[in-house]
Amino acid sequence: KALVDEFYKLVKSDKPHLQNTFTKSAIDLSYAHLVRRTCHEVTTQQECFKALHVEDFINRFDALTVDDHAMLKHLMLVFHNFRDSDILEQKLKSIVLNETPKKYDGALRESAIFALASRALRKGIEKDYFLPIFLTREESHEVRIAAFDVLMQGTPSTTTFNKIMTYMIYETDYEVFNYVY
Repeated sequence: KALVDEFYKLVKSDKPHLQNTFTKSAIDLSYAHLVRRTCHEVTTQQECFKALHVEDFINRFDALTVDDHAMLKHLMLVFHNFRDSDILEQKLKSIVLNETPKKYDGALRESAIFALASRALRKGIEKDYFLPIFLTREESHEVRIAAFDVLMQGTPSTTTFNKIMTYMIYETDYEVFNYVY
């Protein structure tokens, strides 16, 4: 944990050589990976994530405008590296389900789906999160295809397959239709 705390000083540093785009990106991604590996003990995992500044990254994300695509995408990759935080799950869920005050584009929501996927699959709740998105025809085909991918990585029931096939009969988006078949 001491190593993570020292590494966090690099994340917060304002030294010029640490502000280069590639360096800053690598530091954030490495820190997220280090936190995930440090917080592997399930019984204390959520306290560990809180202590190791996951909320700071969420606050950085919230402070950005929806037009700052590069930084939003970067932080989504950082979120993917964090993976197991309850707080992060709620944030990603709100982005995926489009329940945030800010309306993010389809590409970012697709990244949020993949960032949330491993946790949803591990908890067995992928159907609850992603089936409604896949079945909503107003969603972009990128978001729907990402949701379908995660659904297929889980263990879909016969009922889920039947529901998907029934919706495909009347599917008007050829991108989604061709991908599913």
